[in-house]
Amino acid sequence: MLTNIEALIALSQHGTMSAAAVALRVSQSAISKRIGMLENQLGKKLIMKEGRNVALSEQGEQFVQQASPLIAELKTLLVQQSSGHTEKITIGASEAILSSWGSTMLANIQQQMTQAEFEIHAHRTPTVIEKIQSGQYMVGICAGRISAKTELVVEALFDEPMYLVPSQLDFELLNKQRKTDLDLPVITIEERSNSWQSLKSQAQSLRLKPVRMVESSFAAAQLAIAGFGHALVPQGVARALKVDEQSINLGENGLTRPCSLVSRKSIYNREIIRSFYQHVFQGLPKI
Repeated sequence: MLTNIEALIALSQHGTMSAAAVALRVSQSAISKRIGMLENQLGKKLIMKEGRNVALSEQGEQFVQQASPLIAELKTLLVQQSSGHTEKITIGASEAILSSWGSTMLANIQQQMTQAEFEIHAHRTPTVIEKIQSGQYMVGICAGRISAKTELVVEALFDEPMYLVPSQLDFELLNKQRKTDLDLPVITIEERSNSWQSLKSQAQSLRLKPVRMVESSFAAAQLAIAGFGHALVPQGVARALKVDEQSINLGENGLTRPCSLVSRKSIYNREIIRSFYQHVFQGLPKI
């Protein structure tokens, strides 16, 4: 029955049978079959047709609300029970964080928390949040603004300064354009990302104009280095690529992106997670 319930929860989260199938890595017909089996098991109509699409019925919505936290807790229990003598902490991290300061920080924490085993995954922030809600991950290290959700605990880590990486690392060209151009064209992370949503207003006030939006801050920085234009990237990315000294720190002008720790309320109060949180706060990079 567990896989059948997961299929309904995936449909609720992703909106379509095809998207739910991609999330669970099964065929669309498998999703439909599993939900049908769940309806037979419960004797309830859980989905209904809306034109060419399907949506959860009122009974389906009620069932998902009640079942989701239980399934999340069960998944966490299974992970912990399968990890032998050590306690496993499943961690989801934003790609730019894990590719810069996050990996070193987690390596240092792992050396100190010998009673724990880390399982680490890199995703965009919305995917990390989704997998925490579903019980696949216990903790998230996320970039950008996190919308309030009643079942989650969000703790702010710090505001990471944003840097302007000059095209071909030509610092003089960047300074000249900042003085002469009304709007400075920049390469940025794509606009649907959590990071850009938290940056957008302040970036506009600093007269930064996105002209090329890509899916990775590292890609944006590499494009700048190659000469495609100036790039707006987090401090950690500029430091990881060793171009921070040739770039402009816009954190001094208030342009930063928030970084946060995220977990479910039921996970947050566990001793092993509280210990992990303490180590994270002690191991944050210096701004």
